[in-house]
Amino acid sequence: MKAFFIDFLTLLANCILIVCLSLMSFFLIANLYHAREISYGYSADLKNDSKYKDYKKTINDSFNKMKNINYDNRKNELTAKPIYQYYSDCVESLNNGTFANFENDDNITALDIYNANNEILNDYNNKCIFYLPYSIETIYKDKKQNVSFNNVLSLVEERGNIISSNAKYLTDSELGNSSYTFTTDTSRVSIYNKIKGELDLTMNNYELISLILSDISDWYVLEFGGNN
Repeated sequence: MKAFFIDFLTLLANCILIVCLSLMSFFLIANLYHAREISYGYSADLKNDSKYKDYKKTINDSFNKMKNINYDNRKNELTAKPIYQYYSDCVESLNNGTFANFENDDNITALDIYNANNEILNDYNNKCIFYLPYSIETIYKDKKQNVSFNNVLSLVEERGNIISSNAKYLTDSELGNSSYTFTTDTSRVSIYNKIKGELDLTMNNYELISLILSDISDWYVLEFGGNN
């Protein structure tokens, strides 16, 4: 009788193991299939998109305004020059980022959306959105210039908070873009519409970054000169 119970329990354990392995295999295959679906590119022609072109133009125009400053003047050397360098680092980072390369790709994936917004949270917050205005506030002691920048600072901070909030929402959304089911035609269309909508939100985010840089550039030209 003891041998019977041992054999029965062994058989039961093996059956449970087989069921568990079968379920794990199903979920793994289903999720791999879904991952393949969301990794497909979705058509986008950003080279001819007016919002994307406006973003690029604003970045370039704002940066060009800040050139041709005379840094021989000691005041400019200690204020305008380092601010320009911080600004240059920000623009260079943006121009080498994921979003800047969207125009070279006819297809945008969920991973692209995630990377573009993750770079905002991990790179551009530190190099552009918050660090740049903070540096301007602390880089010199000239009261007049600090007061003049305060008029810009509140708007810059307001836009920065919106950008960070949107980027956090979009990265969380992409991380949650998974399912333990096989993708159907309906869910495939849903994925497409989701990425299309989140691409538009991502462009809004970067447009706000360009407006921050434009505001700072306009202030910089008024204070130090440059190309109007």
